[in-house]
Amino acid sequence: MSTLQFKKSPRLAAPRPPGGEVHLEPPPEVPRVIPGNIVMKALPVVMIVASLGMMVFMFQASNRNPMMMAMGGMMVVGTLGMMAGGGGKGGGAKRAEMDEDRKDYLRYLGQMRDRAREAMVDQRAALEWVHPDPQSLWSLAASRRMWERRQNDQDFLHLRVGRSSHRLATRLVPPQTGPVDELEPIATLALRRFVRAHSIVPDLPTQITLRGFAAVSMQGDRALTRGLTRAMLAQMVTFHSPDDVLVAVATAGRAKEEWEWAKWLPHAQHPTLSDGIGQLRMMAGSLAQIENWLDEELRDRQRFSRNATPAPDQPHIVIIIDDAEVTREEQIILEEGLVGVTLIDLSDSLGNLAARRGLRLVVEADRLGARSAGGVEWFGRPDTLSLVETESLARLISPYRVGGAAGQDVGDEEPLLSNPSLLELLGIPGDPMTFDVQQAWRPRPIRDRYRVPFGVGE
Repeated sequence: MSTLQFKKSPRLAAPRPPGGEVHLEPPPEVPRVIPGNIVMKALPVVMIVASLGMMVFMFQASNRNPMMMAMGGMMVVGTLGMMAGGGGKGGGAKRAEMDEDRKDYLRYLGQMRDRAREAMVDQRAALEWVHPDPQSLWSLAASRRMWERRQNDQDFLHLRVGRSSHRLATRLVPPQTGPVDELEPIATLALRRFVRAHSIVPDLPTQITLRGFAAVSMQGDRALTRGLTRAMLAQMVTFHSPDDVLVAVATAGRAKEEWEWAKWLPHAQHPTLSDGIGQLRMMAGSLAQIENWLDEELRDRQRFSRNATPAPDQPHIVIIIDDAEVTREEQIILEEGLVGVTLIDLSDSLGNLAARRGLRLVVEADRLGARSAGGVEWFGRPDTLSLVETESLARLISPYRVGGAAGQDVGDEEPLLSNPSLLELLGIPGDPMTFDVQQAWRPRPIRDRYRVPFGVGE
């Protein structure tokens, strides 16, 4: 099979995730009721009694003069009206003011809700860019984003395992308030519901850092664990080049058929060894055979430590174990892990290595959890990728090999696949100060005159 040289271009800028904090304003307080003076409270009663007494006196003294009787009645009505107006004026104004404060606060929460939703959209876009759905990875094969991650990138070997709820990247800080009984109840309830509803973003990609584990144990139905492992490997081989990550598969028996697709991966080819059909595919029936093939790669590696710094010139090695022969006398197990090596075990053959130095994932059809000494903590829904989808992706990637980086020459014996700019096609460096005029204007054969590159091809 012919191969294509793939030049790793500068990484495309990912959508920027949100951040920072939003300090929420407190809800309005209920106006305090100030008790009135007892004299002021009793004064209206005294006025009514006095008005009634005067009306009786005028009624008796006026020999039932209609004018005097009407005047007495008007005095009583006026007194009652004054009491009603004076007693309700303050309460009505306070209620109206409280209604306006409540409306203003609910309007403010509406604005904050729009801001939180924008942050959710930005957070989702950023995570979906870095950790796309496994079913969409085929569209990135041979694109500029293929093999974009380098060993010094922060997301190197961050592999998506499913979807779960995440905290909103823009933290919502609740306000400092007084006693609850002093706050306007409707606004307070709206604030609580707002914080509860928008502090968590559901159904976001969730990932693990493979570099941080010597072993990952997959527990559960074998079909489900294989589906999740295929999804993880699909992301790994799409975004990480064979120079940075090597893949080996230890499998035997019926399980071997489940991993035949791995032979198409450039990452599964041994860096130096070859067999009758080309570079050796690192697929064997025992972990010991894999160790034997990778002896030079494993020889100088230190014992696993989460804080150890991997050597920049050493690729990370991922070994899949599925029904293979494991004696537990292998160097990787005896050393309790090596720096830059991760075992993914689907057949529970590593003993306590995953419990001491790794991660134990529990896979069910609709939930994914991590097992610890305290039990299983469920945190999301697992990804899966079918055997057909994984093999199709592996076949799309299979022709490509890592070519020269930007600014380096690649041999003419194999085509170069990338998206070069016009300056790169013309051999002009990005920095004009380094442009060698004498080299560019050197004498050329007649057949090369007026020949201008305008693209790349096979």
